[in-house]
Amino acid sequence: MADLTFIGAAGTVTGSKHLLTLGGKHILIDCGMFQGVVDVRTLNDVPLPIAPDDIDAVVVTHGHLDHVGYLPKLVRDGFAGPIYCTPPTEAVMGVVLDDSAHLQQELQERGYQHQRPYAPPMYYDQRDVDRTKRRVKPFDYHTPFDVAGVLQATYFNAGHIIGSAFVALAFDGKRVIFSGDLGRYDRPLLLDPEPIGAADDIICESTYGDRVHPPQPLSDLRAALDAGIARGGAIVIPAFAIERSQDILLAIATLQREDPGLARVSVHLDSPMAEKVDDIFARFPNAHRRIDGDAPETPFGVRNFHMHVTAADSKALNGVSGPHIIISASGMASGGRILHHLHNHLPDRNATVIFPGYQSAGTIGYFLTHGAHTIHLYGDSLPVRAAIVHLEGFSAHADQNELKRWLATASGTPHLYAVHGEAESAAALAATARTAFGWKSDVARRGTTVTL
Repeated sequence: MADLTFIGAAGTVTGSKHLLTLGGKHILIDCGMFQGVVDVRTLNDVPLPIAPDDIDAVVVTHGHLDHVGYLPKLVRDGFAGPIYCTPPTEAVMGVVLDDSAHLQQELQERGYQHQRPYAPPMYYDQRDVDRTKRRVKPFDYHTPFDVAGVLQATYFNAGHIIGSAFVALAFDGKRVIFSGDLGRYDRPLLLDPEPIGAADDIICESTYGDRVHPPQPLSDLRAALDAGIARGGAIVIPAFAIERSQDILLAIATLQREDPGLARVSVHLDSPMAEKVDDIFARFPNAHRRIDGDAPETPFGVRNFHMHVTAADSKALNGVSGPHIIISASGMASGGRILHHLHNHLPDRNATVIFPGYQSAGTIGYFLTHGAHTIHLYGDSLPVRAAIVHLEGFSAHADQNELKRWLATASGTPHLYAVHGEAESAAALAATARTAFGWKSDVARRGTTVTL
């Protein structure tokens, strides 16, 4: 028997942390930061139900901040065990945690703690990140490994971002599945999620458990780009540095091959972090679908491509005139270089801003995609004159139908626990498990413990 305590991503989309207690050992499945609105972010300040030095191991599903961002805090507070992940996730996690430590330091140096309703403390610094990296032990997909002497874990491709996995834990004759974040089927860049197989319990993400993605994001992007070019100004695309930027670059490269006119519009990637992730794709060619572009020296064969790494490179974009495409992070405009580009272009009637994906409540992306006429940035009240376009088809999360398709690959009659979703989406996934498969299902609640 094993006890499972839902610490994070239960009633929220972020902060993934699930504590498995078995044979006197304590194992965390993921160790992420809470993100989003203030009430959610303050959950990072709530102590864990167990002392970090009593945790024996951490099993990581993928490298997004809401699944790994709390790891250096855990190490800082005394955790001294191994951290397991796939090799590409080790690389992604290094980039993500370096960036997180840098942003925290930057917030403190700028004195934002005196200007915001909730000022996050300095959870960790680069030294803690470096100590965390030394605890990582990577394992390939389909390679069983022992965890704390009480169970065997095996990673399978989840198709969400490069290196992402769902993990099967085998103990006491049982097989328990943690989905991590599940990706989509038939994507041009990533491989499909693998089948589940035998399962006694499935802890499943439910981000889009109540929704279906619109089809053909490529044609929608083409229409948005054509309209933006006709408008004559900058086309600004907020995109996460991990996966979304790569998806957009690949989509643009595909459209360029169809339209030589689009290939004449310059494409600017203003994200040092995205450049590092592009390098990870090159380092792990077997972890994704191989793309052969006609400009092999650029990411995915994008033509007329320009990389902007330094702050001076970024500022140089202010002087570019006419139609041009700027891709920069973050994807919800909650921070990063994209804020500077929005500050420059939101008041411009000739500009276009394309949001390719879900926008969390409370973010600038959310307000803009919900019709805000004014945005406050860097102390200025900016009129929103640029055209705002919201494309939802680029989501990296499985939708309701794709979650159902994946769950149908499970054998047996597992008990499903819906995690990593807002209340409505988690309830919808739990209902799907009951009606479509006849399984027992529950919506996980933060702070509660169940017996597997």
